[in-house]
Amino acid sequence: MSYADTIESAPSSLPSNLLKASALWTFKLRESGDCCCGSDGSSQSPGGGKSKHQISYSPYKEPPFQPHDLKNMALNRPMSPHLTLYAPTNPAMTSIVERITGTIVTFYALMFACGSLFLSNGIETYVSMIQSLDLSRPLIFLIKILLGAPFTFHYLNGIRFCLWNAGKLLPIKEVYDSANKVFIGTAVLSVLFALI
Repeated sequence: MSYADTIESAPSSLPSNLLKASALWTFKLRESGDCCCGSDGSSQSPGGGKSKHQISYSPYKEPPFQPHDLKNMALNRPMSPHLTLYAPTNPAMTSIVERITGTIVTFYALMFACGSLFLSNGIETYVSMIQSLDLSRPLIFLIKILLGAPFTFHYLNGIRFCLWNAGKLLPIKEVYDSANKVFIGTAVLSVLFALI
């Protein structure tokens, strides 16, 4: 049987590239004498008897659509515990805090923008209103730290992320070292800004 006859004897429901690969494989096996397929495509043992392995071709039938969660419940797959299973790591926590401080800094910017657009008096009026509250110096210091720390952390950790994008500080030891330096820098600069 020739290679062309092998292609013609294969089922027509197969895609053309799979059909050619299957026919070539069957043709080479027949030439070598190790074939377990008859000329009509039925399974045979090399001695001529029926093989215990039957090969049948059927067209691909796409399974019915199931939402992800329903499919996993039907297969008894447990939901990944992720946050409850894994201990928090320094890189993950710095990434989460970067997003949180980014939200806070965006809120600062929006408040300043809305204040300058919609508040009728100048900034001096509101500064004098805050001064008239007669807050104690430790309380003012604490408020300044709470307002300045998110900006400082976001700024320093943003530089760290930019260095990562440039391919720097990527070994795991340097990732942890740079995170510790960001935390120390945040504490020092927040205190310095609060003292001004």
